Amino acid sequence: MKMKNAFLFLILAILSTLPARAEIRVDADFPGGNVLVDSIDQEANVVCARPDLRDTRSDYFYFNFRVTGAENRTVTFKFQTKGSSFGPVGPNVSTDGGKTWHYLGEKDFLDSGKIFPADQHEFTWTFGPEDSDVRFAFCMPYTQANWDEFIAQYRTREDVRFETLCRSRSDKHDVELFRLPFLGQEKPRFYLVFTARHHACEASASPVMEGVIQFCLSDAPEAQWLRQNAEIIFVPFMDKDGVENGDQGKNRNPHDHNRDYVQELYPSVKAFKALILKETEGLPIVFMDLHAPGSRGETYYSHGPIGMEQMNVIWNRFREKLAENQKDGVLKYDPKQDVPGKSEGHNSIRSFTGKNGDLCSSRVWMQGLPNVYFANCMEFGYCLCGHAILTPESGRELGRNVMKSLAEILEEDFAKE
Repeated sequence: MKMKNAFLFLILAILSTLPARAEIRVDADFPGGNVLVDSIDQEANVVCARPDLRDTRSDYFYFNFRVTGAENRTVTFKFQTKGSSFGPVGPNVSTDGGKTWHYLGEKDFLDSGKIFPADQHEFTWTFGPEDSDVRFAFCMPYTQANWDEFIAQYRTREDVRFETLCRSRSDKHDVELFRLPFLGQEKPRFYLVFTARHHACEASASPVMEGVIQFCLSDAPEAQWLRQNAEIIFVPFMDKDGVENGDQGKNRNPHDHNRDYVQELYPSVKAFKALILKETEGLPIVFMDLHAPGSRGETYYSHGPIGMEQMNVIWNRFREKLAENQKDGVLKYDPKQDVPGKSEGHNSIRSFTGKNGDLCSSRVWMQGLPNVYFANCMEFGYCLCGHAILTPESGRELGRNVMKSLAEILEEDFAKE
């Protein structure tokens, strides 16, 4: 008995010297983070979570969270959502602190075209011994840090300008404006404008904007012509607070940034409108706003002009050129997916204005200006885009061809003058 007790005491002594098993922790305390954790069962290794809707009026899907303390465990994440919890290739995963990402269902999709089920609300991940910081997100996150990394290559160029449109509504962030000044001799022939992230979570638009900028600053003949004939501006984050806070951004209370072009609730919208009215007097405006569609979208498409026949001709030329320029690209373009302007239903004036005309989208506001030449909106699938996986590289390639297509039309039209 004494030997048995001594052995037991020895085992207890050894166990008391071993480090306690770390607890699984889930948080969103980083730029772009979003999650609400309902429970964590440390014994069963089950996390119940859901997107943090904050001031979003409708059920929405964006999440972006970090898991620590789960090394050497297999953890199941259960989502408490009404609609689809994940995109067509599942949740996005990063094991290096958010530097690189891959989708959980990526291999199945690439091998066989298998799509992550729309009614699946959970996934399982096995954490290795070194997996001290693993992140899961609905799509490819893109915040200020990503923009800074991209734009750093242009910081020393003398033919670009880094400006501030305004301070954000919280007064915590600058809303950037990146300008490519007109390099011609007299005055520009037209004014070219790109905006993104009117809805904070629509991150797939951001690598496309990067590609547009790459083309404009390239040695391509069309790009050189653009710089000699146009003033070009980019606003990468219209909802800067939302991007950094990790908000859904779409369908905010009382309305989101892309319905604010009457009431001017948000400083970025008010400052943007004032800038356009001041700088474009007497100049034709070419405007493109970049967005993302629903959670399960697998393609990208362009919204046609609403009730403007002359602009509709330009839109059809743009679609033809994009089909040609993107034919060998990773993200395949199908013009049949585009949405023509309509008198009723989706892509009508009624879709973008309030019952009493008290709301208005950026594109509809632009279309109402007397000097608008072309105003368009493009939507890029969050995860799959053109039935292929959207990556930073494929998004930039698409952006370059979007800009090339637009530049070819503008050169055809404005070089005649």
